[in-house]
Amino acid sequence: MTGIGNIAAVARREYTTRVRTRSFIIGTLLLLAAVIAIAFAPIIIKAIDQTSEQRIAVHIAAADVQGDPVGTLSALLNASTDTGTASADSKADFAVVTEPDLTAGREAVVAGTYSAVLAIDRTTAGDLAFTLYTNDDATGRTAGTIRQASTAIAVADRLARAGVAPAAQAGLFAPADFGVAWPDPERTGPTRGSTEMIGQDMLSFGMTILIFMMVIIYGQWIAMSVVEEKSSRVMEVVLNAATPFQLLSGKVLGVGAVALTQYLGLLLVGGAALLAQGQVASAVLGETGGAVGLPEGLTISLLLLFGVYGILGFLLFAVLYAAAASLVSRQEDVNSIVMPMTLVASAGYMIGVYAAMGLLDIKAGWIAVLSQVPLVSPFMMLGRITTGEALAWEIILSVTLLVVAIIGALSLAARVYAAGVLLYGQRPGARDIWRLVRSGT
Repeated sequence: MTGIGNIAAVARREYTTRVRTRSFIIGTLLLLAAVIAIAFAPIIIKAIDQTSEQRIAVHIAAADVQGDPVGTLSALLNASTDTGTASADSKADFAVVTEPDLTAGREAVVAGTYSAVLAIDRTTAGDLAFTLYTNDDATGRTAGTIRQASTAIAVADRLARAGVAPAAQAGLFAPADFGVAWPDPERTGPTRGSTEMIGQDMLSFGMTILIFMMVIIYGQWIAMSVVEEKSSRVMEVVLNAATPFQLLSGKVLGVGAVALTQYLGLLLVGGAALLAQGQVASAVLGETGGAVGLPEGLTISLLLLFGVYGILGFLLFAVLYAAAASLVSRQEDVNSIVMPMTLVASAGYMIGVYAAMGLLDIKAGWIAVLSQVPLVSPFMMLGRITTGEALAWEIILSVTLLVVAIIGALSLAARVYAAGVLLYGQRPGARDIWRLVRSGT
């Protein structure tokens, strides 16, 4: 049988053995359920929000309060977070009502009927005074918005007492012409709001964690397979028909095909769920379902780059996992021998996620340099791409360095693998490994 035939035979054996295992079937079903849940998460959150309306009561003890305190408070509480304007086609998150009895209102807050009661009275100087009775966070978003509404009500009351007509007050409270632009004059696209930022951060986080899982889970599979065959002495029989390089390549390709099968299933199911998101949202949420759409920043080019970095990252770590596992003969020693690769992958994953989510400065020079290092670039580049920080030449360079690193790692791993698979009952030291790699025997 030719070399390619041997590689194909080993890969086919690895593939058929792995896809039939109970762990693969159960794990795939659980991942599919998780992908569907993530795809429909916006619908689930909106459905929960629709049933979680908060009731805020207003008790007006002051005489001759100008304006409409209940209307002002309702408008501000139910305003959109991003635009500051109320959404006409969405259900209000807050119901603001008038409570004539302050004692009864405070008791309702204790009982949970009201979320809070805002009492309005006057000071001896004639200004309005506000007291918020609530069990919630005194410095949270709701309390802050109520404080903002209280200021608006107090200012309107002062203007009315000063003789400024309500029609004139409307012009005073009109919002200023205010815009936000990129500091880089070459960047002319629209700026991102909080929804877009959160969506893109979560998108890069999800893709990065999928690549990390692919590297760790399937890298461990390859390592366990090598040690299992080596400990059972099957390796001696297999090596009579195939070379160590062919065996290494077949294992990597076989397990890689298992990973590709699972992830293609996840992408197909996830893609179908995202495409059906609008119809499901309309059925569950009614008219408000039209606001649910695809995640911000999800494009065909980003999906292609996710596939490129995922496959190249897996291939690089897979050959290293197989080579490292060939140096031990017991399953108990696998975790310790592959620990260096696992730590490197974990470090790259954590830095990439922290940078994409703003916990680290993604514009820092050391982040840009580190994202070109092949062992961590699969975990770091997607975050820089989704935030618009990675230039085209940086993407091309990182992919090129990954390919070169895979070729070099395959050459090195083949030598280690060729020597390691023949070592039974012993674990060579660093000097022994170096000698074996140099000699290739």
